[in-house]
Amino acid sequence: MKTSAECLPCVLNRVLETAGKVTADPWLHKKVMLEVASAIVSGQIEFDRSPAEVTSEAILRACSILNADPFADERRRMNEAMLAVLPGLTAALRTHPSPIVAAGRLAAICNDTAIYSRPIDPAGLVSGALARPFAVDDFARLETELGPAKRVLYVLDNAGEIVADRLLIEAIGPRRVTAVVRKSPLMRDALDADTAQVGLPCRVVHTGSDLAGLPAAMVSLDFRREVDRTDVLIAKGESAYQTMEEGPWRAFHLLVAHCPCTARQLNVPAGSAVCLAREAVSVRRGGTKVARRA
Repeated sequence: MKTSAECLPCVLNRVLETAGKVTADPWLHKKVMLEVASAIVSGQIEFDRSPAEVTSEAILRACSILNADPFADERRRMNEAMLAVLPGLTAALRTHPSPIVAAGRLAAICNDTAIYSRPIDPAGLVSGALARPFAVDDFARLETELGPAKRVLYVLDNAGEIVADRLLIEAIGPRRVTAVVRKSPLMRDALDADTAQVGLPCRVVHTGSDLAGLPAAMVSLDFRREVDRTDVLIAKGESAYQTMEEGPWRAFHLLVAHCPCTARQLNVPAGSAVCLAREAVSVRRGGTKVARRA
């Protein structure tokens, strides 16, 4: 998935949001914005990549100028908010006849930072997840492939939602799951400290990349070996969906399609929850490269 012209305002808005987390100084805001914009115009930040990669490069450049991890406190608060309702979420999930289906739907809809804009009602969150259909629904196939799987690789997205991911990992079986996080801070992306804070009950590894998602050219050899040993790969969030198109990935994507470009490529309304089975080979349809579904 390539970055389009309509992505530029979004990228710059994310940069401004990042600067605003650190300072209210309009001069510094302007300095950060101009330096990032200049890097895009000059080609230092290459635009011929996925939106997730371009945004990552822009945010990392802004954080370097600001000399800060602007979202550290927000990640901690998101984790705390979800941990506070974990007993209620667990109790609500127990009422469903299929724990893995209920946990999977909850993990998918929690890929939406809007849930932290108001007090979280655990019973309402679970009932809302169960009532909200997947706009693309390959979850039955995911459940089938998880049955005999000995090794499951679970790529995490944001802090906070990793509490819901914990519940899905527990339903799958923590002993066969390896979770994947970023090693270095980038916006709200989950880190080692976040998995420790929420008590993730499985092994944790890193992608080896400073960028969001799983850009094939950027991940480490160690991570590639993890993928090679994996029976089922679950990838959370839009960044994973956007970056994995160019790679040799066979995965199940769980996400909420916030980005209009992502929603358009998936052919779903913006804001839709999705469980998509992606094959390792991409094909062209109408001139656009898309994930092949089995």
